[in-house]
Amino acid sequence: LVKVSTSIINQYTVDHQASLRVRIIDPENNVVATGTKVFEADAEKTCVVEQEFTILQPALWDLSSPVLYRADAEVILNGKLADKSVQHFGIRSISFNAQNGFQLNSKSLELKGGCIHHDNGSLGARSFNRAEERKVELLKSAGFNAIRFAHNPPSPAILDACDRLGMLAIDESFDVWRYGHFEGDYGTCFDSLWTMDIDHMVRRDRNHPAIIMWSIGNEIVNTLTGEIAELCGVMADHVRSIDPTRPVTAATNQVSDAKDPYLSHLDVCGYNYSAGQYEPDHERHPERIVYGSESFAIEAYDYWKKTKDLA
Repeated sequence: LVKVSTSIINQYTVDHQASLRVRIIDPENNVVATGTKVFEADAEKTCVVEQEFTILQPALWDLSSPVLYRADAEVILNGKLADKSVQHFGIRSISFNAQNGFQLNSKSLELKGGCIHHDNGSLGARSFNRAEERKVELLKSAGFNAIRFAHNPPSPAILDACDRLGMLAIDESFDVWRYGHFEGDYGTCFDSLWTMDIDHMVRRDRNHPAIIMWSIGNEIVNTLTGEIAELCGVMADHVRSIDPTRPVTAATNQVSDAKDPYLSHLDVCGYNYSAGQYEPDHERHPERIVYGSESFAIEAYDYWKKTKDLA
């Protein structure tokens, strides 16, 4: 079942009745589903049109066969094409639980991931499509199957590459919330901007089948306080209100039982440099889902062995 939610902005100063035509197209360019819905668009307002399509025997998006479908949406006004949009997506299922870990299309899969930043080495911080694609190619050829994009949302180009090449992704929003790390950093405007920035990230990226988690922060300051623990819950709920299909996580350093109130708001708890906490925390919270969100490269084998031994 493919649910298509289309936001349409009527930029005219008068109301309009129009039609939305959506076609679902498979990788061989065959139309596998189509539907048209009449809607009322109030002047200078945004309306959302919901449609559902049944795809028979869909080809599932997987790491070894990253099959992508396409949704073509067209707005028909007074019998003429007024606007159109093309959106690629994949059909797949994901789940997380403390018994089976992560599952893709109902099959357990161990995440062999790496943390990367937005820059492209000597090319600088600008995003070049081929450079982003090459980055994913190199990681995949080295045996990686997942990327955590630390500590800010990645470029659309690298997410497109993950979709095409079969690489799982964790999309991360911030490395600072209300209390900053440096003078004049994002903490100075966090309260006024975070909801808008989360909205932009999740709405922009939610059709990427590669994305398996939303991360709302990295090594946030003051997570031992009730204030930040409560804020974590507010932010996590906001993400779920936009996209309830993926779990919310955060990368947390210096993990201890004192951070339980903060971690309790997360669907999956990211542990930075805290492999020693895997066993005692599982004994205290057997329902908690944990993944190693960050480690030292030189200790990668030690972290991986701990993961394998406790899986």
